[in-house]
Amino acid sequence: MFTTLLILSGIVNAAPAKLLDADFAAELCTRWNNTKLPASLGRSGSAWVDSAGSKGHQKMVISRRDCQNFQKVMLVIEADASGAAMCTSGGAFDGGDFQWKFEPTTEQWADFGDGFGVMKMPGIMNGFVGPYPTAAANISSFQIFFAAAANLALEAKVDWSCTGADGDDVKDEIASIDRKDMANILR
Repeated sequence: MFTTLLILSGIVNAAPAKLLDADFAAELCTRWNNTKLPASLGRSGSAWVDSAGSKGHQKMVISRRDCQNFQKVMLVIEADASGAAMCTSGGAFDGGDFQWKFEPTTEQWADFGDGFGVMKMPGIMNGFVGPYPTAAANISSFQIFFAAAANLALEAKVDWSCTGADGDDVKDEIASIDRKDMANILR
């Protein structure tokens, strides 16, 4: 009961969220729905929500390939009644089947935050699972996704560190994120 009172009174300080932990994925799911992604990837847009052999349901596994022993997380995207590609859940990867997997390095997650195009695609291909032509056709939408993730990380002041990532390179890449470009992508 004492612990409960401490938590309720705000005396206990929680550790900062980590980039791409389960809590981060849950918030990223909410952010997804507040961007152009539901329309651009929905049935009235590119119809990505119906791709990869799955009709109206996409599971994306996302992680940082340079982070040793760091759990993978997932976003579940489903077509709502209007056909929009809405994120319905985000959290720890459940180990089940999935249609997509993205595993950029921690540094790449920062790099992609202010722009992601065909020239940066080779950086994401290591660990990528999904139909490449569909991914390439939706590159502008995935640019929004990466910008939303980086924007959330910056706003929430998450901990980007992990065992395996080069901390100095990650800090340099975070510092070089062009926030104007990021804001333009998220507009």
